[in-house]
Amino acid sequence: MRKLNLKNYDVKGKVPNSGNPMGPPLDTVMPYHVVDSIVNVMFIRELQLQGAELLKQQMLAMKLENCKEDSIMLEDAEYERIKKAFDTYKGFTRPDVELVKRILEAEEVEQK
Repeated sequence: MRKLNLKNYDVKGKVPNSGNPMGPPLDTVMPYHVVDSIVNVMFIRELQLQGAELLKQQMLAMKLENCKEDSIMLEDAEYERIKKAFDTYKGFTRPDVELVKRILEAEEVEQK
């Protein structure tokens, strides 16, 4: 089993200065929505999900979305579904670094 951290985190960025459009951009901090981001990657077109696979992916997505805790325990097969999606997706950006790290380095936990 794998323990996956689902807690949102903050990302730093820059936004245009609406008070002074010609001035330097302003620093900002925005929340990064972890569960939404994982679910979005799980349904990328490049996975070419068909029939039963799409339904299994949806069940896992609902499990993630319904989790009220900061972390979730995943069966090995569930973790592999998410990892496959992250290995397939192309286009991650700097704010995604923490998310990708959480997926690839998810803690292994022995079943009791």
